[in-house]
Amino acid sequence: MKLSHSRNTITTLILSLACQCLILSTPSVNAGVFGANNYWECILNDMQGVQNDRVAKAVTQSCFAKFPDTAQPIGVNAPLFGAQTRDECYVSYGKEATSFRALKQIRMACHFLYPATVDQSAGKYLDPILQLAD
Repeated sequence: MKLSHSRNTITTLILSLACQCLILSTPSVNAGVFGANNYWECILNDMQGVQNDRVAKAVTQSCFAKFPDTAQPIGVNAPLFGAQTRDECYVSYGKEATSFRALKQIRMACHFLYPATVDQSAGKYLDPILQLAD
């Protein structure tokens, strides 16, 4: 009985560590869970639901104070869940914002952080095979 209990504990511990490693290895997922890693992630996190340009300006200044480098981040991947493209990002993060300035910043952040389209590269390999089946 005791041996079975310790195996369950070890298994639970290993699964917990594996999940933590998966979460920590994905940069964009970190942004939603542990805070922003760059200026543009800060904009997405803090600009949601902003209702006027005055608040949008304050958010922009706050993000710039935390992350003075506003260049496009390199090596940032779309998160595992949620928006996968620029358009989906814009709809997701901008749906409650009514400030023109906030929406403009959200659009720019989505442009820098998300791909224009979802990678459909598997289709290049499957299409010829599917055509043979016809």
